[in-house]
Amino acid sequence: MDTVVELAAVQGERSAVKWEHPVSFQVPRGTLQLIRTRSTWSAPLFRLCLGFSEPSGGRLTVLGAEPSTLSPEEVRNLRRQMGCALDPDGLVANMTLRMNLIVPLVFASGLDTAAATQRTFETLETMHLTMWAESRPPALPAEIRQTAALARALSSRPPLLLLENPLASVDSRETRRLLSLCRAQCETLLIATHRKDGILHEFADATWAWDDDGFRVAA
Repeated sequence: MDTVVELAAVQGERSAVKWEHPVSFQVPRGTLQLIRTRSTWSAPLFRLCLGFSEPSGGRLTVLGAEPSTLSPEEVRNLRRQMGCALDPDGLVANMTLRMNLIVPLVFASGLDTAAATQRTFETLETMHLTMWAESRPPALPAEIRQTAALARALSSRPPLLLLENPLASVDSRETRRLLSLCRAQCETLLIATHRKDGILHEFADATWAWDDDGFRVAA
């Protein structure tokens, strides 16, 4: 089993406040790794993984590459292999839910319009979002917005899925169904939650705590 994400003594983002405790951590391929932490740490972690910032000390690799060493085109190619639903959800307010899925499939994933439209239809149906397809994000209930953000992340069928505080507003039965879909459609998942979540813990291969005492296996 190889490693999809690896942090080796990473101390946070360059030009930002360093983490008091350097983080070393691996995400093995084919697993769901759950981190229970706060947004001030999960947000920079995901920015680093996506190549939006550079690490301050240590080394970070994602899918065999160091994002901070890549050219802009190489970073874009790396991001095509990742789906993400972060906090806030990032849905475009003036586009319908359907177009929120189609546009990144065309411009980020490289699908033609016909293929992106078909993929979006299938994804919305699978995620039970068809009735909301022509609605815009501000009109959506909180649980539908969270499901929609997850749908957009899954629609490209990425090998690596990054989720921050997902499905907090979704009921337990639907959360289990959606997490089962994530595990079936994405090989590897890295999830950060900002609260104790028994359902996420059920699905995780390993759960970690990251707080003022450092990064460790959760009790």
